[in-house]
Amino acid sequence: MENDFVLDIVDEIAILQINLIRVTLNDIQEFRQSIDSIITKEINKIIIDFSKCTYIDSSVIGLLITFTKELRKSGGDIKLIVPQNGGSLNIFVQTSLNKIFLQFPDRQKALESFRNEVS
Repeated sequence: MENDFVLDIVDEIAILQINLIRVTLNDIQEFRQSIDSIITKEINKIIIDFSKCTYIDSSVIGLLITFTKELRKSGGDIKLIVPQNGGSLNIFVQTSLNKIFLQFPDRQKALESFRNEVS
């Protein structure tokens, strides 16, 4: 659906709100296009908001890793908003991916983390 991936840009930081409960291989094309459209705008700081999600599969994680590597080469990064209780998104902790992706409980804290970085 058109509103499954909603982009907002704040202070040259892209925030991609995922409005799906489950993000799987079926959604990967639209997810990839959403991130590609951000990078095309020459924005290299991205926050992906998974606060409405309870499940993401390995295809989503693989895509996140690929884009994170690409963005870090240009001084950018991907940071995640993940529900505090974690739920099924505890996969980041269970797989040690929390060491790769910084996670925040809300949009404000994620934005502050980018703003507090020294260029």
